[in-house]
Order: sequence, then structure tokens, then C-alpha cells
Amino acid sequence: MPSPRETSRRDFLKFAGLGGVALGAAATTALGDAPRQAAVNLRAAQAKNVIFMVADGMNIAALSLADAWSRQRYSVSSRWLRLYRERPVVRSLCETHSVTGLVTDSAAAASCWGIGERIVNGVLNITPDGRKPVTLAQKMKAAGKPVGLVTTATATHATPAGFAVTVPSRKSQSEVAAQYLERGIDVILGGGADYFSASLIEAYRKVGYAVTTDRTQLLARQGAGPLLGLFSPKYIPYEFDRVRDPALKVKVPSLAEMTQAALDNLATASAGFFLMVEGGRVDHAAHANDALALIHDQLAFDEAIETVLAFTDRHPDTLVIITTDHGTGGIQLNGVGDEDFESAPAYAGTNEAFRRLAKFTSTQEAVIARTKGQPKKVQLDALVASTGLEFKAAELAKVTDLKTFQALLPKQTGINWTSNNHTADLVEFCSFGPGSALFTPFLRNDEIHAKVLRATGVAG
Repeated sequence: MPSPRETSRRDFLKFAGLGGVALGAAATTALGDAPRQAAVNLRAAQAKNVIFMVADGMNIAALSLADAWSRQRYSVSSRWLRLYRERPVVRSLCETHSVTGLVTDSAAAASCWGIGERIVNGVLNITPDGRKPVTLAQKMKAAGKPVGLVTTATATHATPAGFAVTVPSRKSQSEVAAQYLERGIDVILGGGADYFSASLIEAYRKVGYAVTTDRTQLLARQGAGPLLGLFSPKYIPYEFDRVRDPALKVKVPSLAEMTQAALDNLATASAGFFLMVEGGRVDHAAHANDALALIHDQLAFDEAIETVLAFTDRHPDTLVIITTDHGTGGIQLNGVGDEDFESAPAYAGTNEAFRRLAKFTSTQEAVIARTKGQPKKVQLDALVASTGLEFKAAELAKVTDLKTFQALLPKQTGINWTSNNHTADLVEFCSFGPGSALFTPFLRNDEIHAKVLRATGVAG
């Protein structure tokens, strides 16, 4: 009978695509030096499907805070972190630089995944010397694998576009929308209806795409076939607001629901499929320094992970990657409370400060949208009221704009930010399933493209 340690090894090898490799020296080498065992990995098993999940703009603190919120509010750890305890996962740190410098934008970051090369920020899959390499989506399509792109940003936003198109500027979202059709992207779900003209929508329909703009229609849809779903003029609303607005909840699907619809559509493909799932509004919440919005959109991404895990339980020939493209905003929960150990434990007020986020009734974006066109004082009073917190008159007297409103919050919640910009953090990268042993403990973002191709046996 194998020892518990041997059983654990065997489970790891199975999930990492090394099933059937004898335990012992070969297995030890495979666990300790995955790159040298890449050939063994490919012989033993190849991934039929790939699901590539991106929590855009997520630094490690964002993952930590979403997990802490889940444990405090729902008495259960986040699905992402439970994954580390429950399955043999390959976990890595990933460097996120671009040609522009230490801090990437989403277009250059996604293009690293799209073509396996670092390029200039703001560009989609065009190298600094003007080359236009074949994208990952094109390669998957050439191998007979349909491609799906799912996001809570606009469907034409930088991250989904980076897997599929070749466009000089990420700002040209209407051009991205047209190129999706030219390149035959099979499933497109997200926001961004404004970037699809009526004539372009008709062109999609003429070549067989089902077009939906409604959650009920999406959930009722059965079977495969090209699918375009656009559920908002621009971005999908933040999850915190979506679930609290009855009209939005009926009309707009969650990220998990869009993920399930895409999987139902793509899973019948005999050659397998490639699906990208993006929690795009995590990044937007971080840019806006809105902790409430960030945590709930991170947890919405977590629900999509649960959906993917249910799928992989039935389809173990699926490589799953869960990561982010860069950090944004530098969110962090700081210690709150007297540091004098003689009078009280240091930072004893931290948990209570963090729990105060439960008093908030709206994201900042929703308040600003609801009070648009009203006097500035009305807007600022509404922002203050939406927190459910009590402030001193002297504090409120200093509130003259959004920034001075936000300056009230760290003392109350313990949460602070370094900026409204992207950051240069090393980021979390994890994978499981066939081919995951190809991913090493430290990665560059431009190495991942080739490893996905090797895991699936798709020609580069």
C-alpha cells in the first residue's frame, strides 16, 4: 500500500498532467524540476481544453482581503485559497514587465499571453519593430479549438483583446469588435455594446452568431454555435451594485453565469477549446480606490473559479490557469489600534475597522452615477451617507471633492492605497491539470504563451 506521501505525489502528478509516470526518482524529479520533465509531461497527457482566468489588476493584498471578507462574513475561505489546500496546484510568482518599463498596462500584459513577446504599453500584439505575430486565439482556432472570451469589462477591452487581435491602440475598441468577427472568435460575452455598431451586429448575425443582450436569454440558451452577448453599453456594473439593484440583477449576468454559458457552448467541441475569463472590474475598483467594489468583484471572480472547478471535475483533460496581469492601486489593510502592548494588544482594532465595510450601501461609482448633474455638495453628501459611518464635523468640513472624501476612509476601515495607478508587483499565478507542470515557481509573463502551446500540443 502506498504511503500517504506517495499518494499525495501521485495525485499531484495526475493533476499536473504526469499521470502514469512511475513514482520514485522520476516523480521526484518531476516535482522538483518541472521544466526538465516537460517532455515526460507531454507524453503522459496533453490538455484538450484551456481555461485562462484573469483577475485584472489584482495584487496579493486584494486576494487576501477578499479571502478575509469571505471568512468574516460567510465563515468560509475564498475558493481560490481553498484550491491551494484541496488540490495539487502548481503555484508561481510572475513578473509583469513590458517593453515600456517595470509597470505594464493591460494591453501589453495580455499581449505577452497573446504572442509570447513583451511590447509597448497600449498596443495589442504588435512588436516594437512592427511585426504582427499570430495570436494565441488564432493558433487555437487553427488547431480546431473554438475560442471564447468572457469579461466584466467591455468585451473589446485590453485583456480579452490581447489574446486575439492585432491593433495599434487598445483605445480602438470598435476595431477590436470588428476583428473578433474577422478572426471568428466563437463566444464573446461582456459589456461594451457601444463598440458594436448596428451594421456590425448584423454582420455577426449573418454568419451565424446568436446575439443576446439579456441575462434571461443567456441562461435559457442551450447548445453550441457562435455567440455574442453584450449586457451593458460600457462596463458590467460592479457586483456589489448589480446584486442590489433588482433591474440589473434580472438583466445582467454574473461573471460565473457568463462563464457557465461559455463552457456549455464550447464543451461540445471535439478538439477541445480555449476560454479566457476576466474579472475586469477588479482593476477598475482599484484604479478608483474603492475597496468595497474591489472585494466584491474579486469574490465574483471567485464564484467563477467555482464554476470552472465543477467543469474540470467532469473534464479532467482541462488545463486551468488562474492569475492576474498586474497589480493596481496598492491596496492594503493596515494595523489599527494602539501599539502600546502594555495597555492593549497591538492593532487590536484592525478586525473591527475592516468589518465597517459592511456598513457601506453602494460603490462610489454608483453614487456618482446616481447624483450626476446635481450640485457637488449633494454628490459629496451622498458619498458620505453611502458609507454608513459617522465622521466628526471637522473631518467633513475638509471634504471638497472625491479625493478628500476618500481620505476620510483609512482611519475608519484600516484600508489604504498607494496610488490610482498600476504597480510593479510580482503577481500570483497558479495552474492545475494536464501541462501545469510546465509552469515553474518563477515566471516571466512572456513565457506563458509557449507553455500553453506545449501543454496542448498546438503548433507555435
